[in-house]
Order: sequence, then C-alpha cells, then structure tokens
Amino acid sequence: MSDATKGWLFEGGRWTDATSLPLTDRATRYGMAVFATIGVRDGTAQLLEKHTQLLSASAKNLLGVDFRFITPPLDSADRGMLRVYVTGGDGGPADPVREPRIFALFESLSDNLPDFQTARLHADSVTPFAHGAKTGNYWAQCTAQAGVRAGGFDHALLRDAGGRLLSGAMGNVFFVHKGTLCTPSLSLAVRPGVIRSWVMEQQPVQEVEFSADRLEEAAEIFLTNSRLGVMPLKIAGIGPGPVGCALRDRCRREKIIP
Repeated sequence: MSDATKGWLFEGGRWTDATSLPLTDRATRYGMAVFATIGVRDGTAQLLEKHTQLLSASAKNLLGVDFRFITPPLDSADRGMLRVYVTGGDGGPADPVREPRIFALFESLSDNLPDFQTARLHADSVTPFAHGAKTGNYWAQCTAQAGVRAGGFDHALLRDAGGRLLSGAMGNVFFVHKGTLCTPSLSLAVRPGVIRSWVMEQQPVQEVEFSADRLEEAAEIFLTNSRLGVMPLKIAGIGPGPVGCALRDRCRREKIIP
C-alpha cells in the first residue's frame, strides 16, 4: 500500500491498520459487499450523516446487518476519498451473513478539479442492481468507464434495456430540458447519491424517465458524485450551462467535497 493510501479493519470495537482482506471473505469471492464513498477535507468526512444513513440501509437490506459507523483515525491534514465497506464475511454463496467484516480505505488527493469534463453515452445497456445501492459488483460500471476513457472521454453515461437514461458510470446525472432541471427517477433503481440529494435541496428538480436518445434536446448536462461534487459535462455539442456551473461553484464554496 502506497504512502498516499491507508487501510483499516474494524475488529473488537476499534479500527486497526490493515493492508488486505482475507481471501475467504465473500466480498473477494462473490463481490458480496456494500460500500460508501465519502469525501474527506482537512481530516473531516464530509456529509457524513447522509453517507452513513445510506450505507446502514444498504447493509440492512442486502446483508441483513445492523451497521453503526465509526470514523477511522484520519489525520487532520488528510484530503481525499474514504471508502467504507461492509462485507458478507466468510461463508458460501447462499449462507446468511453472521460475521460481516468492516474495512475502510483512504486515498489521498492533491489535484485540482477542472471546470468541466467530457462524456459519451455507453453503447451497451446495463441492468440496474440492488435498487441503486453501491455494492462490490461494479463490473458493468468499470467496463463502461474504461470504454469511454479509451475513446478520450472522461465519463460514461448509462441507459437501461428500455433505452432510458440512468446515470453516469461513476455518479448521478442531471440535465436541463425545456427549462426544467431533471434527473432520472429513483424508480429506475439509480443510486440515491448524497450529492444528488444535495442538488435537490438547492432548487426544484423533476425526477423523470427520459430516453437517452433524446439527450441532444438537453440544454446542459452535469454529473454529481462525492469526488467531483457537481461537474458540468460536454457531450455531443452540448456544453456547460448556467445551472450546472452555479451549482458547481456553490458546492466548492461550501467545501462539501475534497
């Protein structure tokens, strides 16, 4: 593990330094884990209550585990991303979860964010899983992201088998259509991201089911996640717009991302 990365395992009611997870853990064998990605600024986990609420709900709904979050021992100068995982522990694929493991991984950041990034619609449809919860099974998102990166773009936008826009591979997506700020509905099993919720607290947003093939009708599009905050996107002739840029600037002023 590099100097810019730190890891811990939660055992006996406290965090201990760790650099690996047992190969017998079902997170390793089957991807049986849920996680949260939390921005850290000056050693403080940002929007922590909302992140832990989502992680606790996912652990309960998918693993049957009651989870209480305790922040790992971050240093006051830490700036980066903290990922906290609750795993299925040891066992077979159909065994109930009896002894879950909790581990955390911190990766430091030092780069500054750009004012906008690029995106492209991923060619293949994806099937949402686990009602939008973040799980250890991230293969579809990684494949989509790798595909667009190979083409020189920053982000993949995803659609389902019905052609409806879902999200970005690594975040939620918003767009302005006919003067209305919209985002894909949670009924499509998209992730209920914390920064997504933050945007919806700032101004009215309409949750919609919208064909990805109609994205060219949008006046602007932006992506949200805990690393980037609000990131205006340039896609197929559509550039950054006033709504996304204003939310981007507000997010950075409020220092809710690294």
